[in-house]
Amino acid sequence: MVISLTAFISLNLINIFWKQYLFWWLGFFLFFSSYFINYRFIFERFYIWLIVGFSLFLLVLVLFSSGNIKSWFSIGDFRLQPSEFAKLGFFLLLAKFISYYYNNLKNFVFVIFSFVTLLPFIILLVLQPDFGMIMLYLLVWVFTLITFLSKRQIIFGLLLGVLILLIMWFFVFKDYQKARFISFINYDYDPLGSGYNMRQIKLILSISDFFGKGVGFGNLGRNGYLPSAHTDFILTSLIEERGLLIFIIYSILMFMLINFLEKYQNYIKFPEISNFIFITKNYFFVKFLITSLVNFGLFPIVGLPVAFLSYGGSHLIFDLWLLGIIVSLIKYNINL
Repeated sequence: MVISLTAFISLNLINIFWKQYLFWWLGFFLFFSSYFINYRFIFERFYIWLIVGFSLFLLVLVLFSSGNIKSWFSIGDFRLQPSEFAKLGFFLLLAKFISYYYNNLKNFVFVIFSFVTLLPFIILLVLQPDFGMIMLYLLVWVFTLITFLSKRQIIFGLLLGVLILLIMWFFVFKDYQKARFISFINYDYDPLGSGYNMRQIKLILSISDFFGKGVGFGNLGRNGYLPSAHTDFILTSLIEERGLLIFIIYSILMFMLINFLEKYQNYIKFPEISNFIFITKNYFFVKFLITSLVNFGLFPIVGLPVAFLSYGGSHLIFDLWLLGIIVSLIKYNINL
């Protein structure tokens, strides 16, 4: 919270600072409120979360379907992104599937069958379109199911994934999304357009050292030469001012969180709870991995917020709410 909010002050975004401050407190409210959620209400009524998630998805598509499809609701100056909160339904559904078919997942057919839990979300995300969220959902599914596969099955799965990407390239990806991938490979393809952000990232990293220029002295991020410095590229902006040290601190914090989740994943004996925590652990790891690679210019820009750092209420509130639910599940297990 301190790293995130001070970054907005350094960027001279005082209005965004106060909004994000409010989002943190809303997230804290949900975090502590979740402590009183009953385990049975979460898993036995999991279809409620699915219905709510799909309803919000469909509603945002209907409201913005007239040639201007978006992925969020605008409420004054605030936005609500349904795909963030719909992740809870996906995690619960996938946890249910793994718990029920655990002994069959060595069979590659059942792994492919598990894609049924993901497919409805992917279809709705393609309609928005939101490629970054598609990748997040897809990689959470991949990192969760890959632990059940043999090396031969993983190779086959990779080949299948390449085939799916080729199909998506010709039939799903928009022109601006293709341009991002091309610019990632060749910065000179569109230096003032799709390749601009990547060039600026490389420039900032090339002039940054271990301790950075100092808080409030980041010229490129502070003066608007790094678009989305407060959202997708907040890590790059932080590195300019505070150096690689701030990334190391952030990485330690994230891996402490992931280690905490892994500890209780192995400790809890209830399959549904254990699998749900396992999926949540993969979710935070994937989010950290992809956003870090993007902010170091090592991965095409996909449009994902950096966990707990980027400006935005939906992703922050959901992540804190999700952790609150995890704490509630751990409490339920300990009290038995």
